[in-house]
Order: sequence, then structure tokens, then C-alpha cells
Amino acid sequence: MANVYHYRKPHLMNSKPPSKVNHWYWAFAILVLAGIGFGVKQATRSSLFILKSVVVEPLSSNYPLSREQVLDMAKAPVGLKSLFDLNLKPIESRLLDHPWVKGVIVGKQFPGTLSLRVVEREPVALMNEPNGRVVYLESDGGTFEDRALVYPVELPMITGFLSQDVETLKKVNDFIRAWFGSGIVPGLKLSTLSYDERLGLRAMVSYPMNNQKQMRTILELGMNLEDAAQLPMEHLRKVLTYIGSRSQPASKIWLGDGKKIVVKFSRGS
Repeated sequence: MANVYHYRKPHLMNSKPPSKVNHWYWAFAILVLAGIGFGVKQATRSSLFILKSVVVEPLSSNYPLSREQVLDMAKAPVGLKSLFDLNLKPIESRLLDHPWVKGVIVGKQFPGTLSLRVVEREPVALMNEPNGRVVYLESDGGTFEDRALVYPVELPMITGFLSQDVETLKKVNDFIRAWFGSGIVPGLKLSTLSYDERLGLRAMVSYPMNNQKQMRTILELGMNLEDAAQLPMEHLRKVLTYIGSRSQPASKIWLGDGKKIVVKFSRGS
């Protein structure tokens, strides 16, 4: 007689059908998140966050751009866009297109203000390149061009250098600052600084005389910047003080190695 076996699928211990409460919980959570997202979106479109004003941080007195010019270049959409929707890149690009803007920092100040901080260019000299192009020289050795030449400060003109040679231009700036910005030689003012491979480095300067006049003279500074930087300024100060106190106009001064200084006086002095 054949044996018949019946197989019964075992029930899992403690198994329960999914609770309807869990479904309602997740549905409620999704609705809450959707409501929050909708609320945030509506809030960002509120008139509270519409761009209402643009603040330009103070500019230096000699800077050739005014607050009004900066605002005009920025073209910020005042009254038209929410700060949340405002793209700052186009504003930055428009400002950086101007030759006198070295950098710009644009920020959002909620609820409705845009702040603009212009990083100003600070030229130390004008440079006439061999090709005839005139550019401004900055303290870091960089150059920029502005054909309008609107800077209100009188700057010395340098020639014989290339704008691509940044390291040399840094040395030029260091030399100008040390000799004409330190006050070691009172009243000494630089007009031009020129370099020539054959003639070396020379400067056209003015110095005060005892009769209240400013006298121009040429300083022969050696064959290169390195030699000129080693010259003792104290010796030049003594010479200029001496001839200035006697109101003697000098047409040229050779500094040599700084130990022996030769002065050529103007005719009739």
C-alpha cells in the first residue's frame, strides 16, 4: 500500500500583515514635506525679498570711478527680481570689464539689499612701451591700459621696460618706492625713469632750492636696476641739500658707485 504524504507550508512565526497605520504615516510625512517645499518656494517669491537697494562700499578719493558709475555698470535689477533668483555672475562680469576694476566682491544682504565692493587699481607710474603703447604700472608689477588716462594723480613716466617682464617691473616699483617714496631725500620728486642697454638707468628728477624754486636735473644711476638699488641715498641727500641751500641748479648728477658723485652745474649758475 502506497504512502501518501501531504506538505503543508509552514507559517512564519509572529508574521503580521502590513499595518495600515504605516501607510498613513508615510503619506502624511510626504504631504508635510510637500507643504514645506511649497511654502518655501512661495516665500522666496514674496515681495519681502525683492531687490530694493544696492550699496557700494566707499571708494578712495582719487579713484577715477564714482559710486554712480559703479551702479550704472552693475545694472542690478532693482525692483524686478528676488534676491533668491538673482544671478551675481553677470553683475561681476560687467564690473570686471572696466579697466580700473581689479576685482569685485558681490554679496546678498537679506531681505532686499545687494552689496558691491570694488577692488581698486592703484597705479604707481605710467609706462611707455617700445611699441608706443602707454599703460599704467601697479605695485605688484602688473599693468593695465586705459586710453582715456583719467587718473587725477600725477605719475612718473618710465620707459625701456616691457609689460610682460613682471619681475623686473616689481624691482622698478621697489626702486621708485625706496628712492622717491621714503622721504630720505626731502623734496626729491621723480618725473621720468628710463633704461637703455647702452646708456643704463637714468632719472629726471626735481629738487627744492633755497629760493623756493624746483630745479630739474638728470641722475645717472648706473647700468641697471641692481646697481642703482645699491647706491647710498644718504650721499645724494647731502649733495642735493648742499646745492639746494645755495640755489645752484645742476643739469646732471653722476652717482657712479655712490662713493664719488660728480655734479655738472647749469651755465650761468
